[in-house]
Amino acid sequence: MRVDVSEIKSFKSCKRQWQWSSRNKMHLRPRVTPQAFATGTLFHESLHALYMGASLDKVMQTVRKEMTGDGDMCLLAMIPGYEKNVLYDDLERYQVKDIEHKFNIDISDYMGLPEDSLVVCGSIDMICVERETNKVFGFEHKTAKNFRDTSFLWMDEQPRVYTMALIDYVDKLNEKHPGENYTLGGIYINEVKKLLRSFDYRRTLCTYPDDDLENFWAAFASTCCECKLHSDRGVDAFEYPSPGYFHCSMCDFKDVCETYMYGNVTKEQVLKEFEEEFVEREMDHLDEKSERIV
Repeated sequence: MRVDVSEIKSFKSCKRQWQWSSRNKMHLRPRVTPQAFATGTLFHESLHALYMGASLDKVMQTVRKEMTGDGDMCLLAMIPGYEKNVLYDDLERYQVKDIEHKFNIDISDYMGLPEDSLVVCGSIDMICVERETNKVFGFEHKTAKNFRDTSFLWMDEQPRVYTMALIDYVDKLNEKHPGENYTLGGIYINEVKKLLRSFDYRRTLCTYPDDDLENFWAAFASTCCECKLHSDRGVDAFEYPSPGYFHCSMCDFKDVCETYMYGNVTKEQVLKEFEEEFVEREMDHLDEKSERIV
């Protein structure tokens, strides 16, 4: 069984939402990609292309072709602003080692399970080595209407899981290149505001003491194990909703909950009665990622 940070967050927040969206349960997704998600995807692909050497003109040509609505207009300022204010300094300071680095961390031993029975997976947007120090950093690009509240940022699960994956990456890099003495730098949360006429960004380096990572990993692995137990019950074992005003208002499945409330609903019912809204994923969303801008 494979889980990622997003799935575990969904599992903790609302088990019904998790049941409908999880790769390990119904694996449903909206037919129409939400505007904010589409904008974020296009921004990520644009940054990746720039870091890999594509020209701004070529990137912006593709962006204009891929834009789907007014919500994407901010990209016309964000991407040139990033190229002008951030990119060149980064390329001078860092060597890009990998883009969309996929990782798998086997945590089966937490449940005494056979190897690869429970695996935490994910994808780090970018991995770079600082040229002067040989420190290895992961970059997680974020678009945001407002910068994230620091209390959430410092408690977030994602950069901690990515740190664990980066530690493994550094170990393998040293094995492959003995004598280079690569060390862990940390995970950068690279936030860019969605502004139409100006550019603003914030970069926060997330590093953690050993006891923090140890305690987090024990708690996170425990939740992953609980998630596996629920998954093992099968797709027809109904999960109950955990309503919350802000959470429900932003949930992709709110229309289904409004119809069925706490009642039981099968995958077949959702796909039949909400066929214009939802479809079953054909593959894992991590495998759907592709670089359209080269």
